[in-house]
Amino acid sequence: NAQCDRWQQRVKYTMAVDLDHNSHQFTGAALLQYTNNSPDTLREVFFHLYLNAFKPNSEMDVRSRSIEDPDPRVGDRIAALAPDQVGDLQVLGLKQEGKPATLVPMGTVLKVILPKPLLPGRSTVLAYDLKGQVPVQIRRTGRDNAEGVAYSMTQWYPKLAEYDHRGWHAYPYVGREFHGVWGDFDVTLTVDSSYTVAATGVLQNPEQVGH
Repeated sequence: NAQCDRWQQRVKYTMAVDLDHNSHQFTGAALLQYTNNSPDTLREVFFHLYLNAFKPNSEMDVRSRSIEDPDPRVGDRIAALAPDQVGDLQVLGLKQEGKPATLVPMGTVLKVILPKPLLPGRSTVLAYDLKGQVPVQIRRTGRDNAEGVAYSMTQWYPKLAEYDHRGWHAYPYVGREFHGVWGDFDVTLTVDSSYTVAATGVLQNPEQVGH
């Protein structure tokens, strides 16, 4: 098999997130264990902050208004969003094993300069807070869609970019597809009890939520 010489990075996210349905904003804390199975020493990592595409003058907005064949489902809709309607996602105070990292925001991408290089075959733990705002529905992500779903939370969290034999795949988001690092997710979500949450995974507290 020609693929046998390949390697694959691995992540383990532990996240606790609180969604406020009055403000449509969410806050949380995360621990991310990142295992570097590559032969390379990594001195920086990159996160995708996809929700930042849904605000006026983002790369996605400008592209949607300026190219000859824009996606008709987007058009100038992002440019028309008010401050309480835009998407937003931020990483706050990231530390690598207790030491502050340098954060370089770049729209829908965040560059993180590690205080301690991550050697081949080793793991490290990144701890950070996060906050965001769910945008008014533009495409798949957003709130109050046409089917009556209050929140469509796709690609909503700070998502570590893929690193493979070609390097980092930390592309600015202007539409189209996604891929990410293989791993495990332990997510604690706090939301008003009037909501029913649909998600993949294994529910850990059925006795508390009633099903």
